[in-house]
Amino acid sequence: MAKRVVETPEEQPPEQGRQAVAVRSGGAAAQDNVRNAGLIIRREYRSRVTQRSFIISTIILLALIVIGAFVPTIIQLIARATSGQAQSQTHIVVVNQAGAVAGLDEAALASLINSSLNGTQTGSSAPYAISSQSGASVADLQQQVKDGKLDILLLLSRSSDQRLQLTYVTETSEANDGDLPAIQTLALQLTFLDTAHQLGLTPDQVRSLSAPPDLTITRLVSESSRPTNQLIVGFVLTFVAAYLLFYSVITYATAVANGVVEEKSSRVMELLLNAATPWQLLVGKIVGIGAAGLTQMVCLVVVGIGALLLQIPLQAALFGVDVGGFSQYLSAVSIPFLLLFLVYFLLAYFLYSSLFAGLGALVRRQDEVQSVIQIPLFLMIASVALLYLAAFAPDTTLTRVLSFVPFFTPTMMLARLGLGTVAWWEVVVTILLMGASIAACAWVAARLYRYGVLMYGQKPGLRQLARIIRAK
Repeated sequence: MAKRVVETPEEQPPEQGRQAVAVRSGGAAAQDNVRNAGLIIRREYRSRVTQRSFIISTIILLALIVIGAFVPTIIQLIARATSGQAQSQTHIVVVNQAGAVAGLDEAALASLINSSLNGTQTGSSAPYAISSQSGASVADLQQQVKDGKLDILLLLSRSSDQRLQLTYVTETSEANDGDLPAIQTLALQLTFLDTAHQLGLTPDQVRSLSAPPDLTITRLVSESSRPTNQLIVGFVLTFVAAYLLFYSVITYATAVANGVVEEKSSRVMELLLNAATPWQLLVGKIVGIGAAGLTQMVCLVVVGIGALLLQIPLQAALFGVDVGGFSQYLSAVSIPFLLLFLVYFLLAYFLYSSLFAGLGALVRRQDEVQSVIQIPLFLMIASVALLYLAAFAPDTTLTRVLSFVPFFTPTMMLARLGLGTVAWWEVVVTILLMGASIAACAWVAARLYRYGVLMYGQKPGLRQLARIIRAK
């Protein structure tokens, strides 16, 4: 029986191949481009978001995001428990045997001591509970300190020349005495005011002597330097966001390439080409899978922002006035950072997925996909490697220049946003540059995709690829 010979597009003469492609493209191009691309987008989107792996991975990532947002609150709770902040106040008994100090009566003196030791804190939040027992026995109070019933005894007396003397009694060792600096400051303040009163200085003269010095401070350091806790936040945000972007873009871009190869190897592509043009197929597959990835990333960002915003009222309820500006800083930095993360994720996905789709159309089997996407994959790995340079030197000239290279922009800009200083125009310029690069890569990918989906022979060589890209 004679064998039937089927001539593949690679075996056709060049002109005949071009005519076949033109006929197919021309017939499909007459259809509604928006409708066809929309149908393909919905098909790809639904097939991705309904997969069990997509749902499970999204739930796991959401749980990790929530846990990560609560880490500062958990750390502060642990720090309070270990440092004993939740325990009772330090009790101080003041015994005044010096008479009038600085011309103040007992009430005014007690108020001065309280404001010096506790500042503006009052009630249970004040670190010291101060009481005055002028007529109490000093020996009995010292025994209470020794027995652990009293934390500090503060005795005010006078020397033979009427100079004010303060005696500080405590059971705490010198190495662990955290109260000594506050007591020393109080002793200095009382001695100054008492000496000024003895010299007959008026209140205005005393205020003039105690006025702060006219000191001008000039810091010859970068304004971008930050406290350690803020640097830790920047490092965590940068590396988590960069690796999440890296793996997400690889996952979804590879899914685009695998989808093209799967349809091509099963000859489904021939049926699809009768209803849509190669350009419509390319746009539908990239946008549909990208929409699924964007859905996952938006869920993570929205939940992350909500969890961060929840920390401020939560910490206020747990710690009251002890809540500092760290959570506010975390929210103020993280929210714009996460929003820009979404922008750069989309740009990185469209940049790499267009290349993955075009290169994936050149092979026939799934096991050949990894070999054909080596170049864009290498660029992605290089961008992650450069992340370490940007993390430790975010404001150097080299880092700034590399952040404008479209293939490295997402990770480099995330590092600079989290750890350095970025001007608004740099964000705009990098987005525009990536947009132009996406358009160029999409044009190349469309050429490769148009010819690749019709090729079932061997992979084309570099010269043939160059001719395909230059062909009109």
